[in-house]
Amino acid sequence: METNRFPEQPAEAPAAVECHDLRFTVKNKTILDGISFHIPQGSITGLLGPNGAGKSSLLRIIAGLAPVGAGSVLINGKPAGVERLGELSMLPDRSSLPGWLTVREWLGFAAGIYPDWDAHKAAELLLSLSVSVDSRISTMSRGEEARLQLLTCLSRRAALIILDEPFTGVDLISREVIASAVVGEMADGTRTFLIATHDIREMELLFDRLILIGGGRIQGVEDVEQLRQSGHSVESRYREVFA
Repeated sequence: METNRFPEQPAEAPAAVECHDLRFTVKNKTILDGISFHIPQGSITGLLGPNGAGKSSLLRIIAGLAPVGAGSVLINGKPAGVERLGELSMLPDRSSLPGWLTVREWLGFAAGIYPDWDAHKAAELLLSLSVSVDSRISTMSRGEEARLQLLTCLSRRAALIILDEPFTGVDLISREVIASAVVGEMADGTRTFLIATHDIREMELLFDRLILIGGGRIQGVEDVEQLRQSGHSVESRYREVFA
């Protein structure tokens, strides 16, 4: 079967993530088929595609939470897997926080389980994301819990940040706060972000690169600035590919 590849210009920075002919099958159903791309360090890349495109499966493999079926995935030049868990931080598409704890209790617990936890960063994010330390997680709104999940993700010193649908079910104000926090973390260019989202308009101005995926195959890898120079927007390119 032919591998779908798209020509790219050589990366200006070393690759934070490299996928080469990645294939992933579950119960004889092909989920990912010949996935190849790279993500430069210090960039913010949008992973866009319709429901069922394979986005979450791809992110889980990159994060080391699912096995590489065939092909290869490299994180900073090293094979993806459980050994890389300390080098990246992932916000999943579904809540996994213990509802019986308060925010204060959860942050104390997180500081104990993540060797790269940055307590100073967590304190900063409590303010910028407007998260109350006295709230019990089970009583938080979807937007409040999403902000706490992002706080947990960004309070680690990991250089690769993976966000899987960070805006799902989140109100407008929370979306704006989350997007602003991502912008703040990109300021020094030391972090790399890979974000899967359906909220294209919310993130369009932040993306450096796009990976368009549909039916488990790469449908395009785009430089956003080049798109704009050619008269396209992220949204118009998405519609062009998937409409």
